Amino acid sequence: MPPKAKVTKEGICEAAAELVRERGAEGLTAKALAGKLHCSTQPIFWVYSNMEEVRQAVREEALKRFGRYLRERQEGASAYLSVGLNYIRFASEEREFFKLLFMSDGWEDILTKHAEMPYVLEVIEQTEHISGKDAQDIYEEMWMLSHGIATMIATGTAQFSQERVRKILHDVYSGLVRNVREEK
Repeated sequence: MPPKAKVTKEGICEAAAELVRERGAEGLTAKALAGKLHCSTQPIFWVYSNMEEVRQAVREEALKRFGRYLRERQEGASAYLSVGLNYIRFASEEREFFKLLFMSDGWEDILTKHAEMPYVLEVIEQTEHISGKDAQDIYEEMWMLSHGIATMIATGTAQFSQERVRKILHDVYSGLVRNVREEK
């Protein structure tokens, strides 16, 4: 009799993440995960207490991937423009992870409490020398714009060229920074 395959926490999380990427968050069930792992559901629950723990592990993995996306520099773009472009690129390339992180219940105030927010504020502070409430306001307004575009892309309700997105983000960001400086 061949030895039984060992199911690891990392393997479960990887398979669960792939299920979410393929089928969306609603496709992550114990039965589907066991099928992906070629085992019964029992080994999953030896490692995780319940499916909510598995979902949380997938959210954490999605957030790590999002963080890597966010920090990539886009050629010919400022650090802050890169953040917005990468947020929208994440929605396009990782649609189901985007929906999981930014379009589902279970996340309190994603606008101001997501794990990458300090990085984004730091970019504004370092590149524009704007801090405090002014940096926070710019961040929130740009996030609302970027999130709207990203949501339309992730749901397939609209398509935008990279050039159009770049121009929209640049124009709005420049206007917000200019308004803050003029108010000082």
